[in-house]
This record gives sequence, C-alpha cells and structure tokens, in this order.
Amino acid sequence: MKYLAFDLEAANGYMLSSVCSVGVVIADEHFDVLSRQNIWINPRTKYNLNGTRANVGIDLHLDKKLLDSSPDFRRVYPRLKELLTDPQYVVLGHAVDSDVRMLNKACERYHLPSINFEFICSQLLYKLYKGDNEIKGLAKIADEIGLTFNQHNSEEDAYASMMTLKYLVEQSGLGVEGLIEKYRIRRGSNYEFELTRPVSLIGQVSKKNVTQLAIEQIKEFVASVAKKGDRYKNKAFCFSRALELSGGELLHSLLAKIAEQGGRYTAKLSKCNYYVTWDKPSQADVMREKRVAELAAQGLVKTVSPQEILEDKL
Repeated sequence: MKYLAFDLEAANGYMLSSVCSVGVVIADEHFDVLSRQNIWINPRTKYNLNGTRANVGIDLHLDKKLLDSSPDFRRVYPRLKELLTDPQYVVLGHAVDSDVRMLNKACERYHLPSINFEFICSQLLYKLYKGDNEIKGLAKIADEIGLTFNQHNSEEDAYASMMTLKYLVEQSGLGVEGLIEKYRIRRGSNYEFELTRPVSLIGQVSKKNVTQLAIEQIKEFVASVAKKGDRYKNKAFCFSRALELSGGELLHSLLAKIAEQGGRYTAKLSKCNYYVTWDKPSQADVMREKRVAELAAQGLVKTVSPQEILEDKL
C-alpha cells in the first residue's frame, strides 16, 4: 500500500474553479517519499496572488509567467484522474474537502466527468489524536511536530499533510487503518460531484439513542390522546427531526391535533402521507428533506407546515 497526498491552490480565491497548481506527494508504506511534484495549471482567469482578499499577506508562491505558459485544467485532467483513482494509493489531504470542492468546480467549468475517489483527512486525524476541540492549520501542526515547510505551496502543503500522517502513525503505534478504526473514521468520498466529508462517527451512537428516546416519548404521548374525529383517518404524519427532538409545546400541540382526528405518527419517511416541516431545521433535516422532495415528486408525500395542521387547513 502506498500513500498519495494532494493539495490544490487557486489563482483567484473568489473563483473555486481557478485551480492553478496541484501538489502531489507519493510515499511508500513506511512514509518514505517516492516522488513529489507541483502540477502547474493555466487558470485562464484573473489572478489574485494575495489570497481571497486584497492585501491579506498570503504568499501563494505563484509565478504568473509560468502559469500563463502551462496547460489548462482540461489537459492535466487525465493525469489527475489517473492518480486520484489509482487503487494502489490511500489518498489524503489536509482539510481535504476544500480541495475536492475546488476539483469539482474545475471539472464542471470544463464540462469534464467527476473524478470519483475516496480520501482521508490528516487535519481530522490530528485533531482526534490530540483530543483538541478546534482543528489546526498546517503551520500550527508543523510547529508542534517539528516540521519545516513552505506553506501555501501546493507541493509543500501536500508534503506537510503526508508528514502529519506519518507522525500520527509513529506516535500512536497504530497503522493508518488502526487510526481509522480507533476513531471510527468514515472516509470521505467524491461520487458524481457529490462530496461526502470525512468524519468521526464517535458519538453517533449516543445521538441515535437520543433520537430513539424522543420517538418513544412521542409514541407514548400519542397513545394517551383520546380520539375525537376521523379527519386524518388512515393518514400517517412524519416530523422534522429537529421538531421531534424539541419536545416542546408546538410538538405536543401538533401530535394532539393529529391523534384526536384519527391520524398516526411515524418516524419513517417511507410510511408517511404528510411530512411536517419546521422553520428551525437540523443538519439531519437537510438530508431528510431531499428524500421528502423525491417522494413528493412521486405524489407519495405532501409537505405541510405546523400552522396548516393547527388551523385545520389540510
């Protein structure tokens, strides 16, 4: 198994697709560096060599004359795709989801297919290993592990990311897979321009327990409500996850209104006729509502607001 660290820089921070350099560092299973390169790209756009805003003091180490004479993204795309999708490599980067977003924007700009691959994040692993509350940039990590590098140069940043992973493996006594298992890392992925960020699943079980407890409490409450009519007979209602977890007066008013009229509560989208939204959606709701939209397009689910239920407007 070999490792490939990569890093992207843009010529214009306001334009994610203006990729102008891709640093690639490849190492063997012992993290001995086998090759390192900076793939220069003509961004074919205006340059902002000071970063995302004027005069922010960031040296991006860009040579406009060199970039102007370099191939554009369309021409380097085959090589990048070959590297990032090669199964012999574990691909990594630092805050890598930002690099993948830039990669996707460049592909979309030139009407090129998505580069589908998996990756891990050295920044996330370092945070978990150190037990830090905040994530750290490469410069801060380099200071802590005694590494000297030239920040904001793609090749150098990729090298620092590789050395961060090497440090973690050596200090922990675990291999990369051991670190991934210990911190329950879900690898990041890019598939047809859909980015899934690498995250630690530690704590997810407790979140599920909280959700399950809320669902059980809702069911107990609904069972205690006396039926008064049949307005919602044979109709099932699913709620925004944030509303379910709120446990507040609005939730109980809605549940009572539905149960009194013969309606049912369900926690499963696939079994509901109505999906009740809330103006305070959680991150989980954003994903759930994508599925709701698909079901609604098929005529299987109708989205309703709390007010529509409380005011008998369904």
